[in-house]
Amino acid sequence: MGRPEVIDPDWLDATYLGRQRFLHSVFGQFGVGCADPSLDTAFLSKVMPFHTMIVAVALGMDTVVKEVGGYQWRSLSEEQLKVLKPVDIANTWLADLLARERSKKLSRYGTATQMIDLASVSNNAFMLRGQEFYVDLIASKRFAKHYLDVICETMCMAYRFISDLFGPIDGFPLANCNVTMMSPELYVEMVREYDIRCVEYAARLTKKPPCCDLHHCNAKTGPFAEAYSAIPGLRSLQGSYLSDIRRIRRRLAHVSFSAMVNPVDILTKPAEELDKELDDCLANKPHDLAIWDIDPDCTPSEIQDLFRRLELIASRHGRKPVFCVIPITWEELDWEFPIYRDRE
Repeated sequence: MGRPEVIDPDWLDATYLGRQRFLHSVFGQFGVGCADPSLDTAFLSKVMPFHTMIVAVALGMDTVVKEVGGYQWRSLSEEQLKVLKPVDIANTWLADLLARERSKKLSRYGTATQMIDLASVSNNAFMLRGQEFYVDLIASKRFAKHYLDVICETMCMAYRFISDLFGPIDGFPLANCNVTMMSPELYVEMVREYDIRCVEYAARLTKKPPCCDLHHCNAKTGPFAEAYSAIPGLRSLQGSYLSDIRRIRRRLAHVSFSAMVNPVDILTKPAEELDKELDDCLANKPHDLAIWDIDPDCTPSEIQDLFRRLELIASRHGRKPVFCVIPITWEELDWEFPIYRDRE
């Protein structure tokens, strides 16, 4: 449908409705989309500036908007990190930005929700330090502990501010994408205590039992089952569909496992190979299959074929799939394109 020249919520609403109709016209047989849709105000009213980078931005990291949308970061220098101190988002310009965005959503939709991703201590450390973060964990442990401490405290204060502004958050979501680049042993030695601190802080703030939803990214998660067993209140775990789910269940019996399917596998693997892997995955009873992106090279007919195959595979395990497709990108929700941010 193209994008407007200026930020235009009317365009966003119309695009949401139009894409729901399109999805229904192509994938309606799978329960996707809607022929006569209405606006999902809880979805469209999400406030999410800087999305996964807001903690790092609060700590002084510069970001630039990429031409295709989304943000690119510039890591801090070693000298900057050595003097880094915790920052309370409530006392920064980000607080004003979030409050303004909330007011806009309330005025338009009558509600304001948030999808502000605090990420995790390790994800934020990687953004602030770059690849040297992994070297620090081994060769400069005291230095690493310094900025990990600062990040952790900043995350907790951000959690408190967001809870005050938007209402209570359900547990503490941890996005451990960059934990996949270290060994479980190194994670336990250097990083896990900070994940635990965040979860326990949220529990104290909400006066509820600890609760955590942990995203391990699209990587095999079995080797981390033992390490993650110490995370208090771990409710769900998300990792690759190729993970050893039996191993995970043995150590994390009451944790719901969400199996991520790599879009590259969908595009490049022979259908027979992919189906066998999905069949093996479903045999171990994951809670769901999560496909976060579909490569643009996949045509609607190819996706229809994938859905049919998933229906067949699920039926062999006594399950009926319910398909859910997000019709708007995060970049469009936050208008993360230079032509908009340059004019704001």
